[in-house]
Amino acid sequence: MSNIRDILKQREEARDKAAQGGDSEFPDGVTRYVRMGRHGEVNAEGRTFIMLAKPDDWFFYFVHEDKEYNGKGYDYKLRKHTCLHSPKDINADLMTYFKPGKDECLTCKAGGKRKMFAIIPVYDLEYKTYRVIDTAEFHVNNLIADYDKLEKAAKKFSKDYTLVGDAVHISQVDKTYSLESGDAPDEAIEAAKAYIGFDFKYEELANFREEKDLVELLKEASDEAIDKKVLDEQFEF
Repeated sequence: MSNIRDILKQREEARDKAAQGGDSEFPDGVTRYVRMGRHGEVNAEGRTFIMLAKPDDWFFYFVHEDKEYNGKGYDYKLRKHTCLHSPKDINADLMTYFKPGKDECLTCKAGGKRKMFAIIPVYDLEYKTYRVIDTAEFHVNNLIADYDKLEKAAKKFSKDYTLVGDAVHISQVDKTYSLESGDAPDEAIEAAKAYIGFDFKYEELANFREEKDLVELLKEASDEAIDKKVLDEQFEF
């Protein structure tokens, strides 16, 4: 009989693989997620993508994470994971999710730090398929501000213009990201149209874990990051 620990590990790995887009159509080292940051794909030089949805149709959700920079890297007091008290699709009433959901999410109940993130669908010209940018609220605010500014300027000349289906160049600037008008060949613009309105399966991309996975994450967390009495109150080990 298989060891239950191995079975649970395999199930978690399967969920993580699904969140990366399942059987990868990308080369080694490339995933459904665009790598952001100085050593990532979107760095100071930036990359050009085709926008597949307007900000109102980006997927907003919440994550738990507690980390501290030690001068060389980060010490993780609570490993990053999706808050179970999060929307499962676009156009949710976000106001109902801003406060921790102690009845829905064990990490909320334990007092884990909570932040809002967004998943932004884009068409990757190099890999000729959709990918997603998954980034924190602070960066999303800046990207939306740039998005609105670009679209507003373009609408002066064409009132029906939208950035959806057009090329944008995203780069890292001053510890955040900027979005500018980009250039893409007509064939890429045409290919990207197939993904506008596509079902991106955001719930899978956000990698909602099962509660037993949260238990393991909370057990590994530092005592200062969460109230571990929650585990004793709810589970017997």
